[in-house]
Amino acid sequence: MVNWGVIGCGGIARRRTIPEGILSAKNSRLTAIVDVNLSVAKEMAKDLKVKFYDTEKELLSDPEINAIYIATPAYLHAK
Repeated sequence: MVNWGVIGCGGIARRRTIPEGILSAKNSRLTAIVDVNLSVAKEMAKDLKVKFYDTEKELLSDPEINAIYIATPAYLHAK
């Protein structure tokens, strides 16, 4: 089982990546999310019954997470 963390909860993550990619895969589990808009992250985490974090650093430090999907605009990926 691959435990996923997602950075960015808007657009593509909400509509495609999370429901069609992570949640539908038999070998994947959404574990945690983070977004610069904390209210969006909290709401989405509640709906999906996963953890949310205030910062990317916290999400990246979660020992349960095996893989990260970066769902932010491309110019923010390096950060």
